[in-house]
Amino acid sequence: MSDNKTLLSQGEIDALVAFLTNSEAAPIGTVLDQTSIDKLIDLVKYNNKRGLFIGEGAGNNYTDAVVLDKSLDLEAQKQDYELICKKNARDYIEILCVSKSGGETYKLTPSCLLQNKRVENDKAEWGQAISPLHFNNLALLFGIRYTSETFRFVCENFAKIMYGYEDAEISSLYFPPEDEAVK
Repeated sequence: MSDNKTLLSQGEIDALVAFLTNSEAAPIGTVLDQTSIDKLIDLVKYNNKRGLFIGEGAGNNYTDAVVLDKSLDLEAQKQDYELICKKNARDYIEILCVSKSGGETYKLTPSCLLQNKRVENDKAEWGQAISPLHFNNLALLFGIRYTSETFRFVCENFAKIMYGYEDAEISSLYFPPEDEAVK
């Protein structure tokens, strides 16, 4: 189920009104399109003591999946492919879409989230960890499921790299909303 951003709580409405009233970037009296409203809602939703969580691909609501390859049927892709995460020889994260029927394997890079599509022959790398939120955003972008074991690997690796040990409690800031997890 996707995150319906059109329904706001009273606290979110109050925060949004306060933001619009006090912001020179959003002059009162102008009409905002839905994308602008969604961005403002994300600002309210991800506001925390450490500042605002803003970034490319963060908080995206992917309503329509993107095909990995133009020769693939989207429904077959959703059923046949699985998102996996592993470490390569340099101890960097690799995200792969792997066919369960033994077909193709597609490597997904950070550029996929920036461009909202698979980027062929991309040299961008994830580094030593990927946040659970960004991993889930990749799954949402392509409509590909992942196992709970894969998600546990992503979380444990992220905790180890960010906090020093696998069992560290990860801030909810780095997790996808409960209703957007693609397991």
